[in-house]
Amino acid sequence: MELLRDFCFKSNNPITKDAFNWSKTYTEQILSNLYAGRGFILIDEKQTGILIAAKFQSFWRQDKIQLQEVMLHSNNKFVIVRLIKEYIKIAKAMLNKNEIQQAIMASYEDYGFERFGMIKLEQHWEIK
Repeated sequence: MELLRDFCFKSNNPITKDAFNWSKTYTEQILSNLYAGRGFILIDEKQTGILIAAKFQSFWRQDKIQLQEVMLHSNNKFVIVRLIKEYIKIAKAMLNKNEIQQAIMASYEDYGFERFGMIKLEQHWEIK
């Protein structure tokens, strides 16, 4: 929970920024869904970084499942790189088993995802 809170305080996303308004019940529900197979959580050994990935039904094709990184956070760039590499390893295994049909990442920072073999699909912009 501390890593989640730290992410919120440092996030550029105004919706996640105020961790004090998070519902504990809702947060526990999200985590339960992930543990039940709707995604996964990666935390480094020293508990200084976290990556959360969730599976979603594709908006465009109901028969397709996407794995989407929804949270990536650490103050240590080396931890970030290790989390990204582990996400890619797990995502490739899921793709090979046809458990998912697409794996994507989004980020508020440019971590140079191309160096991990990823291709840029789109950018997200917030309307103010």
